[in-house]
Amino acid sequence: MKKIYLQLLNNPIVTLLFRYGIVGVAASAVHFVLAYIAFEKFQINFFLSHFIGFIFGLFTAYYGHYFYSFKDDEEHGKRFPKFLVTALAALILHQGGAYLFVKVLGLDYTSRVLPLLVVTVPVFTFLLNKFWVFSEVKETSK
Repeated sequence: MKKIYLQLLNNPIVTLLFRYGIVGVAASAVHFVLAYIAFEKFQINFFLSHFIGFIFGLFTAYYGHYFYSFKDDEEHGKRFPKFLVTALAALILHQGGAYLFVKVLGLDYTSRVLPLLVVTVPVFTFLLNKFWVFSEVKETSK
């Protein structure tokens, strides 16, 4: 059992998922807290509240993944545009999901929609980040 545990700890994908999870939880917490405060304390419309949380979560996620999850040293000019495209896709999922679940399906934003979206959308963004945004640059042989 101990040997399996040590093998898991030394597995690069397990390490990446762990680091990605830490950054994701931090970014989700920033998103959740700011959206919650905007909605509950300042009584800002749920749609705008969700957007505010998303923007702050975006920058938390980018810098966390760049420096910690993927330990990247590529220029931000090469990584951030791809990350922004990924983030905009996530924004569409977040905002579209918020609108669909609250306005169309009538679910409660604070207790059902917000937790659902800040948990499910990161799965999508992980796949894009791993295989596109922070993927290894492959040089062609001449």
